[in-house]
Amino acid sequence: MAGSFPPDVLVLDSDSLVHARLARGKKDPQIIQAKSYRVADDVFTPAVVTPELTNESSLAETLRRLKTETGRWDRASLLLPDSWFRINILDLPTLPERNNEAMDVVRWSLKRSLPLDPSTLRVAYEVLSRDDNSVKVLVVSAVDATLAALERLFGAAGIDIVLIEPAGLNIWNAIAIREAATTKDRLFFYLRERDFTTAVFRGSQPLFIRSRNLSGERTIQQEIRLSASYLRDTLQSESIENCYVAGNHIDGEITSAIASEFQAPVRTIDLRNVVERTPADVSGFEAELTACTGVFTG
Repeated sequence: MAGSFPPDVLVLDSDSLVHARLARGKKDPQIIQAKSYRVADDVFTPAVVTPELTNESSLAETLRRLKTETGRWDRASLLLPDSWFRINILDLPTLPERNNEAMDVVRWSLKRSLPLDPSTLRVAYEVLSRDDNSVKVLVVSAVDATLAALERLFGAAGIDIVLIEPAGLNIWNAIAIREAATTKDRLFFYLRERDFTTAVFRGSQPLFIRSRNLSGERTIQQEIRLSASYLRDTLQSESIENCYVAGNHIDGEITSAIASEFQAPVRTIDLRNVVERTPADVSGFEAELTACTGVFTG
């Protein structure tokens, strides 16, 4: 485990809060403590991107229970659903070296693709590649008002939030660190009840990342077929080396649909393949715990 991150990780959603405490193992992390807490239905109100925190007192009570049951600790990483962020891969003609100037360029570029004023967003970016003609940048953004409210509420409960990131990207971290290096294309699905994330990586570089809400108008198999058609048309990526599927309720119909569409081997991600030890009763939130391990392997 990286020493720069605390051993406690939280995964928050509109209906649950998962806490995990990790420890260093001989090879892989150990999860020495894990529990899921219910979050009341009215804590968050859906919005265009990141939901609004509208019932602070209810979430504060959940945090009080969490702290009472888990002992003394004061720092944590916080993972949120991918759909609470906008994840963009931008091709920019240039990017200034100074961070504040570069951030201005990134925010200006987001105006073309986001339904919100970029000034209302908290933005983080990473340069993926740079040459004489362009700079490819991975940008992750979320509504700052919601993130700031969460930081304030967690802080009042005695928890200093040191990191806020999408859960799905941290599941990918847990996968990628264990796979052999490749220059070929790999596909990643993270499937949840209300939304799903699709990502394509060429070697270690992301080509495409998108999180979409599930409306109920189409089955997940239909959504997979639409995603496959879009990826073939947009990325011209005909050959996928491996497909990886994460989620808490992955069945054979889903993996068969992916294998059929992409003509590639499909692996379902199992928490027990990325940790040395885990509590016995983690049914229903294994994917969230896999994301927790990714904090220390990204």
